[in-house]
Amino acid sequence: MSVDPGLELRQVRTFVAVAERRSFTRAAQDLHLAQQAVSQQVKALERQLGVTLLRRTSRSVEVTHEGLVFLGDARRLLAAADRASRRVRAAARGTVGTVRVAYTLTTAWDTIPKLLERLLDVHPELKVQAREVWGGEITDVLAAHRYDIALAPATSYPSDFERRAIRREELCLALSARDPLARRRQLSLTSLGDRQLELWPREMAPGFYDAVVAACRAAGLEPTRDEHAAGNTVWGSIARGRGVGLVNASLAQQCPAGVKLVRVAPPRPMLSVDAVWQECDSPAIGTLMGAARELAQELSWL
Repeated sequence: MSVDPGLELRQVRTFVAVAERRSFTRAAQDLHLAQQAVSQQVKALERQLGVTLLRRTSRSVEVTHEGLVFLGDARRLLAAADRASRRVRAAARGTVGTVRVAYTLTTAWDTIPKLLERLLDVHPELKVQAREVWGGEITDVLAAHRYDIALAPATSYPSDFERRAIRREELCLALSARDPLARRRQLSLTSLGDRQLELWPREMAPGFYDAVVAACRAAGLEPTRDEHAAGNTVWGSIARGRGVGLVNASLAQQCPAGVKLVRVAPPRPMLSVDAVWQECDSPAIGTLMGAARELAQELSWL
């Protein structure tokens, strides 16, 4: 819609009110204005457009042909202005627009789906662009402004990064289904004996790596570690019985055939998941964090 830059929305709104009510008096009452002010605004609009929009008689107000043509566009103009006003206020609250989220495998099967579902339900106009990355990439992708926020196991970040814990999740043992220990309901880490620990290299997943190693050391265990696996090859090594793994419990939904998760005997090791972002003024981050806090409270994530 092409809009005359000289048009004033208050004059357009006043004209629409008079045209719809067919009365200056009733329009003035609706707009909480003096009748003289209503008349002056309509006359100013007519001068701006160079046409007569309303024909005044002693008994009524008639909308001219030109007025009827303008009325339809005027209604659309006002609706667009109202919509723009609502959207910019919503953008300031972080409830419309786009938020770009990076996440790691540890959050892919439970945390991220629940968070995205909550945002869609509560803030349907907020578009979320989410992509899985390795934990070791997070500092770089946030610093390069490729993403607004990331969800990953807790680790250290540059001083200008903000982080908040959103979830603590139990770590479970991942064993080959053929391993006799896989039939147990729970296991102590020391019962692993000399089994090799399959683990993604620290540069790929620093927070996850540190949590697993810390859990083993807390149990007095310093297992042989295979840190050369990448991606799904870890699962393959475990399924073939080459070693065992420690993974967060929600990854049970992703375990391939041949791998079984078994709980660790108390004290159970935990993995802390953080939301991480670089200092910025994106209101959408606050909206996402609000949804994460709600879920943490409802689902006892923390």
